Amino acid sequence: MTTPLQLDAYFIDHLEIEALEDFDDVRESSDLHIKIEPQHLVCEGDPLAHQLTLRVPFGPSEPGSAPYRGSISGRAFFRVSEELDSDQVAKYVLVNGAAILFGLLRGQVSQITAMSRWGTFLLPPVNLVEAFVDREQPHAGGEQ
Repeated sequence: MTTPLQLDAYFIDHLEIEALEDFDDVRESSDLHIKIEPQHLVCEGDPLAHQLTLRVPFGPSEPGSAPYRGSISGRAFFRVSEELDSDQVAKYVLVNGAAILFGLLRGQVSQITAMSRWGTFLLPPVNLVEAFVDREQPHAGGEQ
């Protein structure tokens, strides 16, 4: 059984990570500020083809509270099933597609920081439904 959302490809567009000198490594946990900035595009010539980009800046909530500061941006290309209800496609791509893409971006940050000063750092899970409550509909056009 296939799912109504298929990942065709994904790419990392930008990755920047800085190990912070002032990190308090005796803290029991990190206090991180993270933001998820999505953009959803639909191909004009093929309404089943979607592109989702995520920009994820992150850093300490206060000085010394997190080991790294940085930003990662990536894009994913999805195909939706014709059976998916047309008024639910945008929400489905935004929430489920973002969960897929964010997981892939988290893995890249973890892999890069594994060889960094403070060791492996995993971006925390994010409630994407809550993060995207006020998102607008996807933009038509644009190149995928």
